[in-house]
Amino acid sequence: MNIDLMQTLYTVVMVIVAFLGAVIITKTISKYLKLDDKIKDDES
Repeated sequence: MNIDLMQTLYTVVMVIVAFLGAVIITKTISKYLKLDDKIKDDES
């Protein structure tokens, strides 16, 4: 029972970490895309 609880907790934590990581990566990519757009606008 205790082992099952630990495995479930570990799985939940991993899902949360993966979700947060995906959100951070998405925000970072969108920031870079916006910066690229600003640079292109300045050139033109």
